[in-house]
Amino acid sequence: VSTADKARYDEIFASLAPQNGLVSGMGVRPILERSGLPVDTLRQVWNLSDIDRDGQLDSDEFAVAMHLTRECTTGKAMPPTLPPDLIPPSKRR
Repeated sequence: VSTADKARYDEIFASLAPQNGLVSGMGVRPILERSGLPVDTLRQVWNLSDIDRDGQLDSDEFAVAMHLTRECTTGKAMPPTLPPDLIPPSKRR
């Protein structure tokens, strides 16, 4: 995710009024649905983006979700697993 894209995604994330730095699936859903992608695709986006599997996204996970969504809207295939280069530094083990 480019620095410019991350900054833009951070602004959108902040507009969702995160609680303790997190936004729920219900909070993120309207943003992702604007893409017009099928529900099954958006479910895959969520499953790949919720890296720590807590049912919420932090700003880094949200950036991954936005990136994957944008890639799919341009016709790129959804990866079966999250590529290592998309795992945010805050989530690497």
